[in-house]
Amino acid sequence: MKPDIIRQPLLLAIASILVVIAAAMTTGTTISPAPETMISTPLGDLIGLFQERFPRCSRILCGGLLLLTGILCGRLAVRYGLYPVSSTLTIPLYGLVACGILLGQEYLTESVAAFVLLLSTQNFFACFRNGYAIGAVFRASFFLGLLPLLYAPLLPLPLLVLAAAFCFRRTLREVFVSLCSVVLPFLAVCYIAWGQGANPLDTPAGLWHSFVSDSGYRIFANTPPLVPALLGIVLFIVLCAIFFGLISFRTVSIKARGMLTYTILLFTVTGCLIAVPSVTPGLLAVAAVPAALLMPLTFIRIQRTVGTLLYLILYITCIVNILQ
Repeated sequence: MKPDIIRQPLLLAIASILVVIAAAMTTGTTISPAPETMISTPLGDLIGLFQERFPRCSRILCGGLLLLTGILCGRLAVRYGLYPVSSTLTIPLYGLVACGILLGQEYLTESVAAFVLLLSTQNFFACFRNGYAIGAVFRASFFLGLLPLLYAPLLPLPLLVLAAAFCFRRTLREVFVSLCSVVLPFLAVCYIAWGQGANPLDTPAGLWHSFVSDSGYRIFANTPPLVPALLGIVLFIVLCAIFFGLISFRTVSIKARGMLTYTILLFTVTGCLIAVPSVTPGLLAVAAVPAALLMPLTFIRIQRTVGTLLYLILYITCIVNILQ
């Protein structure tokens, strides 16, 4: 019997991501080419302070969040039928992209940001139904609005609420709720700052300053030699998945079509953020959410032997990259 990575058992998928996370959290080295540069965000600073005071506990929490995010990604793909066949391949693929290639110095903040992005995506998927879905729309937009307060390069991401309204066919009333909820975290932080005696306008100015500040990170200048190859493999798989998804648009349901469209837009936006000056290696943990949701499409459409070989090459190379 030939091995089938597409229909691998759930326990095998969880074990695969556990191996990657355990290797990254125990022996993986964090990359911070400019430690003197501080990219400040209101919530990211608090999480960074916790990580600094409790480094061992932070690694455990980060590993748990990565595992939970990977499992929820797999559950999301199976529940909403994103692929022609049911597959748990999303789970290990998330771990490979999130922590098998690069691990940023602020790994706890980045894993929290990835988890929040997944919660937003999950609620956007849940709002694709007949009738009003104000609760799901509110939660999805609220989580999306939290992201810039956690990780500075994600400042443009809340604009995706407009694209989500189009992809999931929401009414104008729900769009209004979405716009209100996406700015709610920002307004709450401004209000807290005002209550502490600070100027509430300092918060938007600080976010913009953090967004345009140079983190000093250069992806091809301060990384291990295997990282460019791994990034190329992942990008190739995702681009193939987008191609396969687009050519099969007419054969999938309207719901799956809207979800795939939003996932492709989400990956495109997060991928373009690599050009932002404040970007750090932690962007991979965030981009891993849409990437992991898309990548199984490639393995489903190509020949089984080729897909298995490609998956094994990616998996083994990530492990070697972590351990080197």
